Amino acid sequence: MKQQLRSFLMVLSFLVGGLLHENIHAYGELLPLGITAMLTITFLGLDTSQLRPRLMHVWVLLALQLVWITAWFSAHLLGYPVLAESVYYCGAAPIASAAPIIVHLLRGNVGFITTAMVLSQILFALLTPFVLPFVVNTPDLSYTELMLLVAKQIGIVLGIPAVAACTLRLLYPPCKTWAGKLKDVSLGIWNFNLIIVSAIGTHRILGMDYTLWDMLPMALGAIAVCAVGFLAGYRLGYPSLKRECSQALGQKNTILTLYIAGQPYATPLAYIGPVFYVFCHNMANAIQLALAAREQKRLSTKSEGK
Repeated sequence: MKQQLRSFLMVLSFLVGGLLHENIHAYGELLPLGITAMLTITFLGLDTSQLRPRLMHVWVLLALQLVWITAWFSAHLLGYPVLAESVYYCGAAPIASAAPIIVHLLRGNVGFITTAMVLSQILFALLTPFVLPFVVNTPDLSYTELMLLVAKQIGIVLGIPAVAACTLRLLYPPCKTWAGKLKDVSLGIWNFNLIIVSAIGTHRILGMDYTLWDMLPMALGAIAVCAVGFLAGYRLGYPSLKRECSQALGQKNTILTLYIAGQPYATPLAYIGPVFYVFCHNMANAIQLALAAREQKRLSTKSEGK
């Protein structure tokens, strides 16, 4: 029920942001605050006893990079640098904080996916300032200038929540329970963020007068990256961690990359990719949950038959 509500609110948020973009896009400066608040709640609730890195986590992190590098390189071979930038935003995003929730519903190893999520956030924060200047075309900014700008932005949206959560947990350990009590608040912030990114994206795209044919490659690229991520993760983790690794490679924190893709240095058309990816990975989650429910029902029926 919660996942269905989340999916409905996601669609509603995109519609509100898109239809009211003229009024809402000006509030884009609030997006870092929204991301910071949402991640702070997530980090507060982390069960550190579950964080046990293992060799498979190394393979997951390498696979995450391989997916976006392959997609980016393939788009360049096709002679489409904007598509390359778009698939980078889709593939390079770290694992979403919702992934442990989905894995729990799938009756998987929550500790494994939680560890993978934390490690992917750290790796994303470390790599993005150095990688992004190669991905975007910014003649007005040097590599160093853009690297420092991106490092500052990533530091705000990832570093501040991590430091704030760690400080609160040290000073007042009972605050670890706040995350559970603030789940609905976190969901509200998530939808607020979606409204903002939808308004910014719609305003930028309409301002550039793109056609549906211009946007189609970005949507197809998002579908391809999403499908490859989920399927490659399933294969990587087979047989004991197939659902966990599938979530790790497919369920992305696209709010972060949408924030980056909405910056003036990014190509407006590339924004379509991560926007469409949000729909793709939620559809994949719905399919996984439906298949898991069917399997559980089959096992229950089989057990009752005995």
